[in-house]
Amino acid sequence: MKIVIKYKFESMNSYIGKCRNNYHIANNVKQKETNLAMLAFANIPKITKFPIELTFNWYMKSKIADLDGRFGKNIIDGLVRAKKIPDDNVKYIQRIVHNYKESKEDYVEVEIREI
Repeated sequence: MKIVIKYKFESMNSYIGKCRNNYHIANNVKQKETNLAMLAFANIPKITKFPIELTFNWYMKSKIADLDGRFGKNIIDGLVRAKKIPDDNVKYIQRIVHNYKESKEDYVEVEIREI
């Protein structure tokens, strides 16, 4: 199944900078992005067959953005918060893949597959 989240998630570098500068601002970003992901997963069926693979297709405007600076932590936490999977440990998620795709806007497509 594929879920598109039309939002530009913080890069790892930006998020780490906020953590170092002000914990409260960083926590606000974490909560906002986790809640946004939770809402994106609200209408999908509960996942019952495990383990799963998550593929993040990062659509980005920039050709010089670092793919290793993209992380799905807040998105995965949103999947758990939406109660679509029980937890995000390796019992449930055993593979995470990140792909870059050039686009005119920044967003992410999350693919969920049973392994």
